[in-house]
Amino acid sequence: MSVSDVPLVKEVGRVPSMTVPLDREQELRFQRHMEETIMIDLHEHPMVFPEDLTRFVEYLREGKCQWGFEAVKHGGWTAVATANCLRGFLNTHEVSYISFEGLLEEIGEMLADVGAEKDVIKVTTAAEIESAKQQGKTGFLPTVEHLAIGYELDRLDLLHSLGIRIAGLTYNRRNYIGDGCFERVDGGLSGFGIEVVSRMNSLGMVVDISHASYKTAMDAIEFSEAPVSFSHSAAKALWQAGRTKTDDELIACAEKGGVIGILGVANTLSQEPHQDINVALNHYDYMVNLVGVDHVAIGSDVLVGDHVGFHKVMMGKDVRRGFPADYLDGLESPADGKNIIRGLISRGYSDEDVSKIAGKNALAFFRRVMG
Repeated sequence: MSVSDVPLVKEVGRVPSMTVPLDREQELRFQRHMEETIMIDLHEHPMVFPEDLTRFVEYLREGKCQWGFEAVKHGGWTAVATANCLRGFLNTHEVSYISFEGLLEEIGEMLADVGAEKDVIKVTTAAEIESAKQQGKTGFLPTVEHLAIGYELDRLDLLHSLGIRIAGLTYNRRNYIGDGCFERVDGGLSGFGIEVVSRMNSLGMVVDISHASYKTAMDAIEFSEAPVSFSHSAAKALWQAGRTKTDDELIACAEKGGVIGILGVANTLSQEPHQDINVALNHYDYMVNLVGVDHVAIGSDVLVGDHVGFHKVMMGKDVRRGFPADYLDGLESPADGKNIIRGLISRGYSDEDVSKIAGKNALAFFRRVMG
């Protein structure tokens, strides 16, 4: 692994981050879960970010990006989906415009580093994730946040050959497949988009509609023969934002057999000056009540660095919210993953339901879709 010339953040302890308090009995339950439970994050950005985010483009350009293996291990994750797309910021503030070549470079760079790590492995199936747990290794599940294939359907097969098993149909803007959640006009899936969904079904690739517009999401649910996923989302009923989803979208996804990963990003679920993991836990509670515990999972959307600073520097022109909080206390990075388990226990979830949300639901979903 090449070492970046750009100074990078600490992977663990970048800022003070709370630990969800538990009583003695709850603490014992938590310890058992960390030994036995498979923890899967359906959507995470495990790239290590620069200390100075004004140098982020320089960091991408030098081709020496580093990956948060330490942070992911510290967080207790069995497997994390890698949400590749960040090279799109080389030329734009909007990764909806990332090139296919840029996407391939980022995936290849990451997989090369994964291959060089002793205790990290690439995983592409539920069985491989279970094996990683048994071996005490961390699984990286290659994932693309935005399906930057242009109008070339066969590029799906190339992505699949690299290990991509989850792909977002769109990011925030329109592409050849359909409309993103920030588009001015919502036209739903295109004819090409319907072909893409069909090919993804045949390949065993998860159709991720987290950033899709309302009509694109509902079309994907209708046209997909396999269950689909909102891999990193939250409930619009609790927080009105372009990223959050309506009850009918969420219910339709669950009725199709899909899973909904709950995100935890500062200023995405609240506008309070201090925000902590409880704003995310509120969405876990709401989602379980809305669609049932069997359809709820983790999709934190966290990264290794200053997430709020990243939004300000790299996405400020296209982020339709303010930045009152500096970070989400208790879920600041992948290193805080265990706190989700602590939070669910503190909210009164049974051990079985904690295990389902932490990873069992994702495993069952992967078996249905990926084979």
